[in-house]
Amino acid sequence: MTRSIRTMVATAGIVSASLVGGSLALADGGHGTEQHPGVTHKCGQDGKRFERGRQFFRKLAKQLGLTEQQKTQIKGIFKSYREKNKPLLQAMHNEKRQMKELIMSGSADEAAIRAQSAKVAAVQADLAVSRAAMAKEIKAVLTPDQAAKLKVLMKEREKKMEQFRERHGHLGDGIPME
Repeated sequence: MTRSIRTMVATAGIVSASLVGGSLALADGGHGTEQHPGVTHKCGQDGKRFERGRQFFRKLAKQLGLTEQQKTQIKGIFKSYREKNKPLLQAMHNEKRQMKELIMSGSADEAAIRAQSAKVAAVQADLAVSRAAMAKEIKAVLTPDQAAKLKVLMKEREKKMEQFRERHGHLGDGIPME
């Protein structure tokens, strides 16, 4: 991919990931997961990643000056995409698990690994398209000033992430080794 496409995809991913994390905060009315005892989140120790996403969204909403109406609209967008993406996220989990099993088996040949990798990539592409559509809907809720400010904030965040990657190196291939 060219650098501009990678940057665009990364920015869309950051925006959607940030907003998705924040949508959880909006969806539960700002309360923690204790209000949803039947819901489990694979978010690390004590739900720290979940809480970081909520905090990030609150900060972003404040920086952008989102109105309560905008927050409500964005909440609706997240809810619809959360339902729409649920099967894709499950497929991603399954395909990555199968990839991990292939790699860990030690007996998989290159063709099998490439075939499984193509399945993972296909699901990732579907998710990227869905996230881009969601980001487009969310941007439509923002004022032109808010959209411009979001663009600046995301560039700053991407720059910080790039600096982090440079300091810490590549953090893995995305295949959980649990």
